[in-house]
Amino acid sequence: MEYVDLINQIVAAEQSACRLAQEAQEQKASLEAGLVQESAKLREDYMARAKRRVEIVAETEAARAREETAALDARLAQSLDALEQAYQAHQAEWVDALFAQVVGRAP
Repeated sequence: MEYVDLINQIVAAEQSACRLAQEAQEQKASLEAGLVQESAKLREDYMARAKRRVEIVAETEAARAREETAALDARLAQSLDALEQAYQAHQAEWVDALFAQVVGRAP
């Protein structure tokens, strides 16, 4: 084998190696870009799911707060009715007792 053939084989091997290295770099860059896109998509999907979960929790809590408020309003209405009934039943007694306390004599 002559030196020229040997040198040509070495040059061809080096060119082939450079081409393979370049292809590997391009594949690496392509994969990295794909990973960045995939990561961004996963992040968007996660944020969308998290936002929906927060909305569901907010809706649930708002409904629960409305129910509790309605229950408290019902209790307040019952208490006011009971107080009104007690006032109607004992109005004269309470007026006499208050008058007696104000003027300082026993009822």
